[in-house]
Amino acid sequence: MYLVGARFDDLVAARAALFELRALVQLEDDDVGLRPLGSLRYEQPARGLVLAGRFQLNDVDGVVEIMHRHGGEIVFKRPEWRTPRPHSRGSDRACSRCELLTRRRR
Repeated sequence: MYLVGARFDDLVAARAALFELRALVQLEDDDVGLRPLGSLRYEQPARGLVLAGRFQLNDVDGVVEIMHRHGGEIVFKRPEWRTPRPHSRGSDRACSRCELLTRRRR
């Protein structure tokens, strides 16, 4: 599965994209949603909407095209699950404080 999300300025356009996605792409009810865009700038209210969902890989290009056609700006497109990053070499060693405490206990 892939996660795809687009930002919309216009509610009518976002709803039209949502309805088209539901009509053309096989989705579960909770696989796609439309929500107000959040903001961390509390002095300015958030503007816009986000249409996002989980899609099969073979549907992603069509989903992106539908979102673009209705005026959406793609803000993310990525696999739902990513393989974890390998640990850095530094994490394989204990920190110097841990080593000091371990030596004191011996």
